[in-house]
Amino acid sequence: MKIDVRDLSFSYGERRVLEGVSFDARAGEMLCVLGPNGVGKSTLFNCLLGLARPEAGEISIDGQDLRSLGVRELAQSMAFVPQSHAPTFNYSVFDMVLMGTTARVGGVSSPGSREARSAEDAMERVGISSLRSRGYMQISGGERQLTLIARALAQQASVVIMDEPTANLDYGNQLRVLMRVKELSREGLTIIQSTHNPDHAFLFADRVLALLDGRVAALGAPREVVTQALIESLYGVRVTLSTDENGTICCRPQLT
Repeated sequence: MKIDVRDLSFSYGERRVLEGVSFDARAGEMLCVLGPNGVGKSTLFNCLLGLARPEAGEISIDGQDLRSLGVRELAQSMAFVPQSHAPTFNYSVFDMVLMGTTARVGGVSSPGSREARSAEDAMERVGISSLRSRGYMQISGGERQLTLIARALAQQASVVIMDEPTANLDYGNQLRVLMRVKELSREGLTIIQSTHNPDHAFLFADRVLALLDGRVAALGAPREVVTQALIESLYGVRVTLSTDENGTICCRPQLT
């Protein structure tokens, strides 16, 4: 499933947050959105999810205008994974994932055997089947993020939007979550995720969308567009890009 965004603009009152933003996201691709705090990444995601109405521009899903889709149709097309999630009750991991199937169940119906199989399949795809009966509030941060990703998969959407899914995780869990996400893109899902870490873009992204002052600062393959100058303009710090013996690029701050 392909997302097309053309000349998107959005304001909060008199404050312009997005201005003429254009890009696309393709099936089987991980698009990584880079940019400093307050640049409009979350607002962009709200527009993509139909939670905010842009004042100008168009968003289409496989050529269909987003504005023509109802809430249920949107939920069947796109799923969202937040930075973190703290439920009121200590639901089991299985029940948390099962909640993702509600978009495909009638308003007065309960999830049945088909939805339970979808939840089981989703947990298996991200490697958390062993957590099935554990309480969501009693598992690690990395396991919680994988649970939220499994819930998105159980929704059976073709597009998954992730708002800094590794922001609150330690280094090991960041890599474990992103490796799972990368596998999902290789299976054909369209993945759009935001991050503050340029190394994540180099390691996992197929393309990068960089936002600065509400506009597109760069769009393309990480090695082509994520330069020292771009990172310094985005985050206001001096950095050095280096390549190891395996050809992997990494970003390091200049401390002196």
